[in-house]
Amino acid sequence: MRHDKGGRHVVGVALVASLAVVSAACTVTFNARRIDTTTTSTTNASTPPPTSGSSGSLPLVSRLAWHACDADFRCSTLVVPVSYSDPADGTLALAVIELPTTGNPATARDLVMNPGGPGASGVQFLLQAATAFPAALRQAFNLVSFDPRGIGGSDPVECVSPPELRRWVGLDPAPATRTEIVAAIAAVRAFDSACARRVPRDVLVNLSTAVTARDLDRLRAALGAPRLDYLGFSYGTYLGALYAQAFPTHVGNMALDGAVDPALSEAATEQQQADAFEVDLHDFFAWCPTNTACRSELAKGAAATYDEVMSSLEAGHTLTADLPAALGGEQQTNYGVALTGVVSSLYSTNQWPSLAEALWAAAGSGNGSDLATLAYNYSGFAANGTVENLVSANLAIACLDRPSPPISGDALLARTFATTAPDFGPAEAWGSLPCNYWPVPPTGKAAPVHLAAPIPILIVGSTHDPATPYAWARALTNQLSGAELLTRDGDGHTGYFSSACVQNWVDRYLVTGLRPPQGSVCASNA
Repeated sequence: MRHDKGGRHVVGVALVASLAVVSAACTVTFNARRIDTTTTSTTNASTPPPTSGSSGSLPLVSRLAWHACDADFRCSTLVVPVSYSDPADGTLALAVIELPTTGNPATARDLVMNPGGPGASGVQFLLQAATAFPAALRQAFNLVSFDPRGIGGSDPVECVSPPELRRWVGLDPAPATRTEIVAAIAAVRAFDSACARRVPRDVLVNLSTAVTARDLDRLRAALGAPRLDYLGFSYGTYLGALYAQAFPTHVGNMALDGAVDPALSEAATEQQQADAFEVDLHDFFAWCPTNTACRSELAKGAAATYDEVMSSLEAGHTLTADLPAALGGEQQTNYGVALTGVVSSLYSTNQWPSLAEALWAAAGSGNGSDLATLAYNYSGFAANGTVENLVSANLAIACLDRPSPPISGDALLARTFATTAPDFGPAEAWGSLPCNYWPVPPTGKAAPVHLAAPIPILIVGSTHDPATPYAWARALTNQLSGAELLTRDGDGHTGYFSSACVQNWVDRYLVTGLRPPQGSVCASNA
């Protein structure tokens, strides 16, 4: 799961399919729309807001200086120290974006959002998702998001070129023979060495989620807010939980959707995520006969067609993909690319028709274009060939957040995970391999979060969430004293954009602080 992988797998959350995306990335996604968010100033003459508790020679927190960056948006930058323990290491500039309120600017609060990852751009998320937020929320809040350090417009970690990244996506995600394992290790070591060469070490050692939580408090202060109102998705729930633990008196209304369980080991995270993706894949198989187009395209049955395609690819055969020149043109789609494409399509039931079409093309004519397109989009590629640094940032953050299982046990884990998740278990087991050779050691560990006093946080969990299993939402609710769980019944990752009921309750809570009755369950949108 490391990036919308999910925290590395989990804490980043959601990518299981390939070493390329190390942990199944946990994010919510929308169609891309990009703007320049750079600015030349981060200060203004306003009275400084409360500081985040920093002292000494750390850079002062100044109010953000906004500038228009689109017809509807304003942008700014937030200065943060590279190292909170050694201010002499200099500073980083974080990209910040705001969609101003439609209500009264004098009374509107700021709602800060994080879409997940780790590695997903908060700036691009808000640009893409702006129209999905209801009018009542827009009237009450300025919607704010940012690119965490090392991501997008915030001094991004860039380890490889786009062609190198396409090859990385195609790595064998589940090596089984000695030759395959040696090849996977060589590719991983080359990727990690490139990161060590291209990214300053003092930056690499300061990219953890715990450090980003400190940045988040500086953002709160720079917005002039005494408390942080926050909406976090997927990996963003981990960031929110660490923030609440570190700055409990600064927490306002905090909603966490698609929760990560901070207490789980990396191996447990990988196994539970593999099981959850397996459930959603079989839910797709069961859905197909109820859908006219899918039933027609996959006449042999969804499960049979899937097995036919993926078994052939796993045996070493490939499919021909005819992609735009910017994405490499004509090429071969192998097992790693195809499995990544399958994983990406399980994040939302809205993508199930795309998975059906991709399997139909693969089985019917040996065409891997749709599977490759799904995989590359999931890995951060745009249609014009440009690429976000999603994979590099995902690894850089996830490898710091918790230790990985020793490489000596990966083969055994792969066999163990395969007993309950034959389609995704082996890939999940090998997903943390890059962190075994990462150029800097982990600074975090798996541990439950604790609050000194109860905070009325709202957590959303979906019963068949593939990237952040429902059990994680229940676990985080138990760890955060005062938290309450709102359940969505259904498939797909996170609940806010797939259930009007969830959205209504979350918005009401963010605006008023009132939570739904305990034990509330929401249906998914039809």
